[in-house]
Order: sequence, then C-alpha cells, then structure tokens
Amino acid sequence: MICSLRSSVLLFEKNARPFILKELEILASVVGISIEEKVSIRVNGTGIRVSDYKLDELEKKLKETGSDLVLVQPDLPPSEKIAIMKKTKADVLDRTALLLEVFEVNAGSREAKLQIEVAKYKHEIPLLREILNRSKRGELPGFMAGGTYAIDRYYKQVRKSVARARRELEEIRKRRAVLRERRKKVGLPSVAIVGYANAGKTTLFNALTGNNKAVGPTPFTTLSPKTSRHLSLPMLLVDTVGFVLNVPPEIVEAFYGTLEEIKEADALIFALDIGEEEDVLEEQMKQAAETFSNLDSIYKPVVIAANKIDSVIEGDLERKAELIAARASKIFPKYLGTHLISALRRMGIEEVEEAVWLALNQRQECLG
Repeated sequence: MICSLRSSVLLFEKNARPFILKELEILASVVGISIEEKVSIRVNGTGIRVSDYKLDELEKKLKETGSDLVLVQPDLPPSEKIAIMKKTKADVLDRTALLLEVFEVNAGSREAKLQIEVAKYKHEIPLLREILNRSKRGELPGFMAGGTYAIDRYYKQVRKSVARARRELEEIRKRRAVLRERRKKVGLPSVAIVGYANAGKTTLFNALTGNNKAVGPTPFTTLSPKTSRHLSLPMLLVDTVGFVLNVPPEIVEAFYGTLEEIKEADALIFALDIGEEEDVLEEQMKQAAETFSNLDSIYKPVVIAANKIDSVIEGDLERKAELIAARASKIFPKYLGTHLISALRRMGIEEVEEAVWLALNQRQECLG
C-alpha cells in the first residue's frame, strides 16, 4: 500500500453489500486515495439519478474535507457523472476506473499496459460521447477547457488509440497461441490456477513450481499469465489474472487474451481465500462458474484449494469447507473436491497435487 495522496468523498448505494464497499476502500488505498466522507443514494429499478439534494450534500462534504474527488460505487450513467462534475467541480472516479488505476500499479509487461489502455479508453468513450453531444447542443458552456473542438479531437484520438492497441494485443495473442502449441507438442498437460485477487494464487503457483514470482498484499499483482513446470510431476502450471466480482464488460474484453489460458488448460485449480465471509465465497464461486462457462471451460476438472486456513478458527474452517463443497458440487460439473491448504506454509499442497494428477490421468484415459 502507498500513503494517501488524494482525499475523496464516496457516493454509494444505500443497500450495497458490505463486502463491495470494503473492496472499494481497499482498492482506493492501493492508489493513494483516502475516503474522508460518504454520501448514500437509493437505487431503484428505473435507473440511477443523483437528486439535487444529494448533489448539494456532495458539494458540502467535498468543501468540508478539502477533497476534489468523488468516488462512485454504483454504475452511474454518463449524464449523472456530468451532473456531479458540473455541480461540484470535482473529478469523478467510478469502480471500473478505480480498478484500472489499481491495475496500472502492477502493469509490468507491454501486454498488461495495452490491456489497461484499451479498457480505460473503452470506459471513457460513453462519457466523452455524452459530453460531446451536449456541448454541441450548447448545454455545457465552459464545461471543459478548449470547448467542443478539443473534446471532439480527443474523442477521435481515443478511438484511434483503441484500434492501435487492439492490433498490438492481437499480435501478442497470436504469439501466445504459438507458444501453447509448442507446449502441447512436448506432451505436458497444463493446469491453470484461477481465483480472485489476494486468494493466494501466485503463492500456490510458487509452491508447486519452485518459482519466486512476486507476491504481495496489493491486489492484482499478476496481470499477465506465467507458465512453469511442476517441481516433480510432468505437468505445466499457469498462474492467471485474478478474477473480479461483478467485473465490468470493458475489462473482460480487454483481458480476454490472458483468460484464454483457462480455456486451453486441461484442468483448473480454483484458489479461494477461506477467510472471506460466507456470502462472498458463494458469490465468488457463482461468478467463477459463469466465467468458466463463457470461456467454454465449465466441464473441465476443478479442484478447489481453500487457502489461508491459518487465518480461520477450527470451527469456522469446517463449516466453510462444507459450504464450499456443497456449493461447488452443484455448479461445477467436474468438481473433484475441496482441499484445505496454506500455500504460504506449504500445508495441504500434496493433496492438491494428487487430486490434480489423478484428474489429468483420468482425462488421458478417456481421450485414449
């Protein structure tokens, strides 16, 4: 984590689940944003509108805290973002934009930087289009420096940048496909380690391969997949990009090339942080199953590694393990069991290895 560099006021949905707000605070802290005050709004089925009263409340709290940034938890339409910016003269940062700022902290490879660039621009386009249309109608006099011409020029530049970055990403994707084909010719099966941010995927990857890949408390340390051979067994392990709950579509699209490693794997190790609340674990499994389905991978063998057991008391551990097993058996057609582990202390690792190796052998027998 880094020291706070910018203070903000959080605009959040009154009925938002606690873990969503907790996640937002963690993400904000990663990029040096502190949340000084909060303003709640009600969201109904007819859409989201920030009332004049709430705009006044936002403006007041921004002045009181000396903040110049509004963090937004619900997915606001461009018109509401513009209303906030006009009223408060503050910047607006929603969850998607915040996620992308966090990604930038860890973007080491060219591929990761390009993926973030595409996602950021894709996320900006609806807001830019709304600003441009309203400026041309004379509804936003003096709203942005340079006027309509500057906005129009920037909008066109964004579209060109997206096209350029996509072309470069496609080349990287083709090169990765060639590498996968070479690995297949060697004859080693591949196992993708999947899971959510901070579940310990990379720590598990290091334990299984003997690598020393960077790990840390910052979410999304892994933004490009890494492949390495198992320490002793003839199989390849792939450390993948962390999943995100309620992931925005522009992020899914931008990172699809890296998620293809899941699609091409022979089996999956699904790492879960068993220290999470039970409702979070259930939601993570549900959305992971949806991701596997979207990648045509729902029928792959799945071994669950319930990690960080040393952070949970014994009674809670047993209850959570039972919950995970009961839920997983319903949503993963080829669920092969849950194993309690501590990747950091190498506890329970052998059981995971045995389960995966058995799954690979059974798969080979079926193919043979």
